[in-house]
Amino acid sequence: RTVLVTETAYLREAAWAKIIRGSRMVLAQFCQELYFTEEYPLGRWPATQKRYARLPDVVIDVDPFRAQIRAEYYGLSRTPYVLRNTFPLAQLPPPAPPGTLWKLAGIAPPPRGLPVLVHAGGVGREKPFDRIIEAVATLDHPVFLLAFCTATEEKIQHFRDLAALKLKSGHFHLGPTVPRERLRASLWEADIGVVDYTFSVEPTVNQRHCAPTKLYEYMACGLAILGSNNDSLRAVIERAEIGHCAQGDAPRDLSRALAALLAGDLAAMKARAQAVFKERYSYETACEAEVQKIAADLLARGRY
Repeated sequence: RTVLVTETAYLREAAWAKIIRGSRMVLAQFCQELYFTEEYPLGRWPATQKRYARLPDVVIDVDPFRAQIRAEYYGLSRTPYVLRNTFPLAQLPPPAPPGTLWKLAGIAPPPRGLPVLVHAGGVGREKPFDRIIEAVATLDHPVFLLAFCTATEEKIQHFRDLAALKLKSGHFHLGPTVPRERLRASLWEADIGVVDYTFSVEPTVNQRHCAPTKLYEYMACGLAILGSNNDSLRAVIERAEIGHCAQGDAPRDLSRALAALLAGDLAAMKARAQAVFKERYSYETACEAEVQKIAADLLARGRY
């Protein structure tokens, strides 16, 4: 029997079942986070993972940096497989008609020629939105900041008030999240997607090596990318020349990276981002072959 668990659910129970059943059971573990006991001393999960990390027969990670670090930290016999946090190109909806993005936001389009910087996602502890507001506020080049925030209305209003103090009137809009498929169909009307997971906010290996789904969504929709000082983001963004990452952890560093991005050929970066997603980072190109390897590995182990 083959059992698949995540890092946060049933690892302990599955590990004991494997100890009891021995080679009659194949245990696979899919790891979406990388929690070390030294960095999360109060968490129950990191200690559980450290105790049972070497029992799974097959380990799957979501980032190549994390996979290597995981293997070294836990003393795994081999580096985990990697399934990136991407999505299938086949699930990318056709582009929505012009103006749909602004209808989703509930506002009129910004002035023509004003680059649009978009944020889509959480504004919580590990990715505080005030950093992005500060970065835009210290930028010499004007941009329009458009945010679809996964947060309570109270928290969104807090950031609206902060933006009103820091940014030029009419150059920003902060609203609640919208259905992801509709957003994917409309993001092509923006210019730059921001992915901010900086180490200084949460100094952990988990934070330093993070390439979330929104990175690949922005690429698929043809946006240039602004990234924080994060090795996993840098390996994708700067290697493909589709944007810039901050060289430090302060909002001013993020602002400098945005200025460098705006000083380049933005149209070329946008076109290249979409092409690179199709060629290298869609689920079809980045994960399907790996899934076949995992399936073959599980089947081989299950025969013994």
